[in-house]
Formats: sequence, structure tokens, C-alpha cells
Amino acid sequence: MPPSNPPPVDLQEFITPKTQKPSAGPIVGIIIIVLLLVVGALYFWGAYLNSQNTPDELPLIPGDDSTAQ
Repeated sequence: MPPSNPPPVDLQEFITPKTQKPSAGPIVGIIIIVLLLVVGALYFWGAYLNSQNTPDELPLIPGDDSTAQ
């Protein structure tokens, strides 16, 4: 068997780390968390506004006299 020459190896390929493309997972997670915080803030703000406008007495709603015989 004759000796074979291995193909030349580019050492630069092994020395420098390969660039990784950034994943979208952390960005999507941050967006979901921010949206949940905004929805929660709006919910509690609406509950606060509703508690400020509660009247002491129920309003009088007159009945419909057209159906009374």
C-alpha cells in the first residue's frame, strides 16, 4: 500500500470559534413577559378606577309602564 497524503487541514477553522447566529428565544420570552406585565397593569388600573366610582346607592331604573295593564 502506498502512503497517501491527507488533504491539507485549515487550522484557522479549529482556532477561531464559529459564529453563532443569535436565537430568537430570549427575545420572544422578554416580549411575552412585558406583554403580561402590561395586561396585568391595565387590569389592576381598571379595577382601581371601578372602585373609585362605586356609588353608595343603586341607581333607580324606572320600569317599563307600557307592558303594565
